[in-house]
Amino acid sequence: MKTLRAAEAPAKLSAGDKAKVSELETKGIERCNADDDKRADDFFAQAMKVMGK
Repeated sequence: MKTLRAAEAPAKLSAGDKAKVSELETKGIERCNADDDKRADDFFAQAMKVMGK
């Protein structure tokens, strides 16, 4: 999650991409809170792909 947030701050994304990254981050946080770290990591990885990282 730290890596995602660090990459998100300077990223220049379209409104649609920002919304998608935010949605994936929210889903990842929900999975973290449910102790489902593998699925959380998957959501964070998808968000990184949207940002081209």
